[in-house]
Amino acid sequence: MAGFVQRNGPLSTGKKPFMLSDTLKKLSSFGMYYDDLVLRQSQAIGPVEDAIGYGQMNPLGLDNDDMYGAFAALSMADTTMRKNIPFFDQNYKGKRDELRAFSQHDEIEDILDILCDESIVFDNKNFIANPEIIGMEVSDEVQKYLNKAYRDIYQYFGFNMDQSAWYFFRKWLIDGYLSFEIIYNPEMTEVIGFKEIDPITLVPGYNHEDGKKVWIQFKDDPLKERKLYDSQIVYISYSSITTASRVSYLERLIRSFNLMRIMEHTRVIWAVTNSSYRMKFIIPVGGKSKTRAKQSLSQLMSNYKEVVDFDWDSASLTTNGKPMLQFNKEYWLPSKDGEQPEIETLGGDGPELSDTESLKYFSDKLKAVSKIPYSRFMYEDGGGDFAMEADGMIRDEIKFAKFINRLRSSFQEILIKPLWLQMCLKFPEFKEDAGFRTQIALRFNEENMFAELKQMEIMGKRLDFISTMKDSLVKTDPMTMEETPYFDMDFLVDRYLKLSPDDKAANEAYKARNAAKKAEEPEVEDPMAMGMGGM
Repeated sequence: MAGFVQRNGPLSTGKKPFMLSDTLKKLSSFGMYYDDLVLRQSQAIGPVEDAIGYGQMNPLGLDNDDMYGAFAALSMADTTMRKNIPFFDQNYKGKRDELRAFSQHDEIEDILDILCDESIVFDNKNFIANPEIIGMEVSDEVQKYLNKAYRDIYQYFGFNMDQSAWYFFRKWLIDGYLSFEIIYNPEMTEVIGFKEIDPITLVPGYNHEDGKKVWIQFKDDPLKERKLYDSQIVYISYSSITTASRVSYLERLIRSFNLMRIMEHTRVIWAVTNSSYRMKFIIPVGGKSKTRAKQSLSQLMSNYKEVVDFDWDSASLTTNGKPMLQFNKEYWLPSKDGEQPEIETLGGDGPELSDTESLKYFSDKLKAVSKIPYSRFMYEDGGGDFAMEADGMIRDEIKFAKFINRLRSSFQEILIKPLWLQMCLKFPEFKEDAGFRTQIALRFNEENMFAELKQMEIMGKRLDFISTMKDSLVKTDPMTMEETPYFDMDFLVDRYLKLSPDDKAANEAYKARNAAKKAEEPEVEDPMAMGMGGM
């Protein structure tokens, strides 16, 4: 298989082949420091390895073209590779088209909008989150570079210019997968951009030459095939390969939505088809032969036959190819033995159309399956009540908040992974620190639909809590009996006040500016001191 090092981009001049630096190759690990020794030393058979067929492939990777075997070997050793892979689901492409079409329904769009608005919240600078290093002391240089690198990566995605972050999150909920190529400068020292990749075209593998994780794009296509190191790919999946889970969030809504839509359509069809006023006329025709009777019956069937068609997508109704139904219908039927005409009205007995309980049941079922609290759909009541106090929060809101956090924890990798790579390129010592990557996190912006008063109230409660924490626990010197606070004020501010790096930097800038102003002001002598000196 030709390696990626001999491949150029689609717009490349071909004068200089693309070469990946040894540093980026080393960063293409399985999530830990793995090499082929781990694969050789493993004795058990992993679940994916067993599903693919242990006897039909070489898990030790002796066959360089056996990427299925390489993937099984990868899964056998890697406990962090739990993401689902659409490459191995031959039906996924058709399923994805169905999911995208399904997402266009009004009710589904409303659910997705609520979920995306809750998860992706923009501040006044169009940022959805801020980076932070949790539980690890770093220098000011590292912290400043972390903030700078994050802003650059955020800009390279285009998130600061429009609502792309919101739309990518929505696409991930629908498709279940997102993948991007990380593009580096020619010196391989800095991330300079991203390119979205169709996840269907990617399959993970194991590079036998250096024992690193790679991704194969367009496997077995001699023209398109690419081999990319893991440090060149960002890949997130909604589902897990080792547990029973749906492909995407949207898939869980299909059954409940279809049941609700069927109930709606049956009500609509019944109401429309029975909205016409029907009259039946029976006319005596005297004795006729059996053949003539059949001909008359066939003619009547042709005259009164109706084809009612209801378009499920546009909700348009046609009768015999014409829109809507006629308001009055008359049925003229011959009677062989009748002596006088009969005229009667045909009634449309059926369910009470004003009764919407059955529709409400299936609509509520769809809302329950969406994991969104029912109060969020109460548009006639202003969207439900919001309580500031913790004891006023209902259990559904707490469960919903946990669900949002789980979604964010998966989605944040599209920013966390390139940020970690950029930090390792700038500070090579972090490559050897297995815990550094786990300490980088994003602090997402919370729901901002409430007024500024809410933020002020929250900050006031945080300040009260910090003051209580600082004053309630003190250490006493046994010699001098001097009391000193147990908690450091900077720790309490960082931990509980939750100021963003920009806010803290702005605060320091204001303090420095005020200090500079005071230094420039001329000293004013105390007149009382001057008077006493004169005495």
